[in-house]
Amino acid sequence: EDADAMATALQPPEDPAKHPCKKMRLGGRQNALPEEFCIASTKTGRPCSKRKDPDCALPFCRGHREKGDGAFRKVPHPLAGLCLVANFDIPKGYKTVFWGTRKRWRDTENKEGGDYAMSFRTNGGVIDPTTHKEGSQMQFMNNPGPNERMNMRSTDRFFGATHEKDPTDKTGKRGGLVGREFVVMDDVRKNHQLLIWYGSQWFNARGIPRIDVGLPRYPATLKRVASRERLSPLADTTNKKAKA
Repeated sequence: EDADAMATALQPPEDPAKHPCKKMRLGGRQNALPEEFCIASTKTGRPCSKRKDPDCALPFCRGHREKGDGAFRKVPHPLAGLCLVANFDIPKGYKTVFWGTRKRWRDTENKEGGDYAMSFRTNGGVIDPTTHKEGSQMQFMNNPGPNERMNMRSTDRFFGATHEKDPTDKTGKRGGLVGREFVVMDDVRKNHQLLIWYGSQWFNARGIPRIDVGLPRYPATLKRVASRERLSPLADTTNKKAKA
């Protein structure tokens, strides 16, 4: 879906007095009560006006949990397959959640989830986002290349109990939906990629070279360089340093 017809920036509710969440952050542009209200944004760039789903530990309403936060969208990437970009300008400090099904690490090894799994609480296993490819958008963040830097980071806030169970599973063995909070580190412009550091071991273990992922249409956040250097596109996929 093209974001050109959407909002250009995150903004407060049209009528803040009528918005049900009375505690806001980022100048009124995001709900600040994740225990009660959905923290996602609509595609028009305004805070969701719905309460979080009471049957789920995640701070999203059912609609945004199933379809994803309107602030982001996944798009094709020629090398990575997919990448995650901003639907509109997103300010530093915007919060979201990397979420999925709680599993034991050994249940994701040598499976698709093994490439995407993230540590959950101590002794709580891992978060496998691949069980929800539509709503769990953070799994599509790429790793910054040598000339790029990450613009997303995790926090120590988790959603869901250490041994969260799936309430629909009568056996009591299947893990429930859990998540870890992520925050935007810098202002991210519309159509720019959201990037997270995977760690050097991730690439070494898979024998994959680390490359720049920025595209002309979907740029990546670049490292700050000396004034005598400029950054220029390399083909359609990367950026490299070049002498001025």
